Amino acid sequence: MKKLLFFATVLPGFAQEPITRIACGSCYKPERDNGIFRAIAADKPKAFLFMGDNIYADTDDPKIMKEKYRHLNIQPDYAALAKTVPIIPIWDDHDYGLNDAGREYKMKEESAQLFFEAFNFPKHHEAKKTPGVYHSRIVGPNGKRVQFIMLDTRYFRSPLKKIKEGKRKVYQIEKGPDATILGRIQWQWLEAQLKKAAELRIIVSSIQIINTEHRFEKWSNIPQERTKLLKLLKDSSPGPTIILSGDRHLAEVCRIRANGKENLPFDLYEMICSGMTHAGAPNDPSHLRVPGTYSREVNYGLIDINWGEKKPKVTLSVKTPKAVKNTLSITSLDFNKYPTLK
Repeated sequence: MKKLLFFATVLPGFAQEPITRIACGSCYKPERDNGIFRAIAADKPKAFLFMGDNIYADTDDPKIMKEKYRHLNIQPDYAALAKTVPIIPIWDDHDYGLNDAGREYKMKEESAQLFFEAFNFPKHHEAKKTPGVYHSRIVGPNGKRVQFIMLDTRYFRSPLKKIKEGKRKVYQIEKGPDATILGRIQWQWLEAQLKKAAELRIIVSSIQIINTEHRFEKWSNIPQERTKLLKLLKDSSPGPTIILSGDRHLAEVCRIRANGKENLPFDLYEMICSGMTHAGAPNDPSHLRVPGTYSREVNYGLIDINWGEKKPKVTLSVKTPKAVKNTLSITSLDFNKYPTLK
């Protein structure tokens, strides 16, 4: 298998230089390639966040999964991008190995090893010391540090059940004491990560956190986990923080406003970028969506960071390689206007 660049082991300057542009995307099928990695490379990001469904394995056969990763690695545009910028990955269900699967998936340990191999994680990387594939990294000089927190929403997640609602099936809300998304070990790890010094935090969850209204997988399927995460963000005072997610085969930006129902002291934004080769999910209602940000086009995201002031200014852009006007939406965040948390 051809080695890819992984952000922890290559490009020495990546850890020290200020990051000003990051690209992200999810839900990619090499056999449907549409030139999207060529478009991403043309935008000249400093890193690419691969946010899940990076392949569509859907198998309990390790040989099939390994071959799917090989197809990804030899895709010319992806391979070219991976030679020039670090790839920072996390998985979702289809690269985990089974649609909508959680901890019940029988091949999860083998799948984790194939994930680490495909993205060239170092032999002694911290992510390999615990179950799952969650990991983090802080890059950039003091005063301009970005922390990437890549959450594993599969390995520990308790099983979900579907119930019939009208003519369609939806996921039943799970409120039992053992219901979880991250699992105890990963929660402890996340709390520790949020205590580390950084001027901007980017939390990546393969499934949506803020949006509670659609019928597919989301954090609010296990509502106590969503509540716990928002409380942790409130109590830990993490400073400028944004959330990225994929999975949905659409693009949108969602927002929880400060001092609202969730009782956060700051606005919290989540950009959803999905999918890179196939999209078109229905426009389910969302009162938390930022108006004008929904799109059914194949897409990827850009995060532009302006370090000119005391706190960063961040621009979230959803882009598509298909249209003449290839910017679908732009959302600007000025963290200098956010309250200073103690």
